[in-house]
Amino acid sequence: MLFKSAMPVVVCLVVILTVAFGVFSRNAQSNQEAVQRSEQNGEKKANVQARELDDAATPVVDLVSSDITAVNTDRLLKNGRYDNEGIVKSEVDPSITNVVRERLEDVSDLPADKSELVVEGIVTESAAFLSNDKGAVYSEITVHVTDVLKDAAGLNVKNGESIVAERFGGRVKYPNGQIVRYGIVGQGSPVKGRKYLLFLFRAGQGNYNLLTAYELQGNKVQALDGARVNLGLGKWVFDKHNDEDYQTFRKATEQAIQNLPTEYQKRRFNP
Repeated sequence: MLFKSAMPVVVCLVVILTVAFGVFSRNAQSNQEAVQRSEQNGEKKANVQARELDDAATPVVDLVSSDITAVNTDRLLKNGRYDNEGIVKSEVDPSITNVVRERLEDVSDLPADKSELVVEGIVTESAAFLSNDKGAVYSEITVHVTDVLKDAAGLNVKNGESIVAERFGGRVKYPNGQIVRYGIVGQGSPVKGRKYLLFLFRAGQGNYNLLTAYELQGNKVQALDGARVNLGLGKWVFDKHNDEDYQTFRKATEQAIQNLPTEYQKRRFNP
């Protein structure tokens, strides 16, 4: 009789424990999902902030006031390299704020093989210019060099000097006040006053083309290009270096410079 009377109690305890465990599991799962949502929201907010900072760092040129008759021959030659692109239109829809095109070629995360100059430096100035036919815009970034990791024969860039790098893209201001950013998908704009490690090659008229760069933030690095300027969409080869230790990144860069393909070395030493 004692055994029979105890059975309902045992069953009841089992039911209570089962229900309690289910509630605990649901609460744990709910808390985990809440943490994941919070992390995702935080990452999304960080991406938005990074993109806003990048937009603000992109120089602006006025579509109307840019008069090519008032510029010198050197500037005309620089502008002319971007003629016949046709990406900038004389009129655009008021809802458009950003126009990008795909990269013409792939760039590796550490493109030492394509770089004639690899330097660390601080961005001191930036400015945007239109092509002579006003169908394209490009940006010039002045960099105060603090360290030269590599320079091809004949460049002789020294610490303390300033160089000018350029990159396709910039912001264009229209007569109605509308500002549209043009550029290459996934490419960012260096921020004035910040330090970067830059991969460059000669563009003509004393300028260099910017392949890619990494911002040096204390003992960490952040990619200039990649997901952070593409609102976190997609994976980019540059992203793997975000938050990487500077010494590790520096060593990898130096190794990339030393391990150049034989064909490139022949070009470098036999220009």
